[in-house]
Amino acid sequence: MNLEEIFTKQERLALGFLVGVGLLGMGFQWLRLDPPVAASYVPRPEVSVNRASAEELTALPGIGPVMAERILRDRKLHGWFLTLSDLKRVKGMTPKTLEKLQRYLRFD
Repeated sequence: MNLEEIFTKQERLALGFLVGVGLLGMGFQWLRLDPPVAASYVPRPEVSVNRASAEELTALPGIGPVMAERILRDRKLHGWFLTLSDLKRVKGMTPKTLEKLQRYLRFD
């Protein structure tokens, strides 16, 4: 028994189409053709925590206007922050917030 006896011409075309789509999908998965990195990657500028304004600080994740003012006040009273852990001295700065900020800050 061959396919022509079992399926009509339209059914064979539909079957061929489905098999082709399936093979194509498997091929893309095998090749791992992801979208180009340049199209989805938006570089995040680093902010110098020792030079940033309140406005620049509030643009960072986890930093609102109150925390930005606390950072500025601490910087003025105690001097520059040399490392990420120096930000622990700012009231209300949690380890979770520090973890969020790590990739966005510079200490110069």
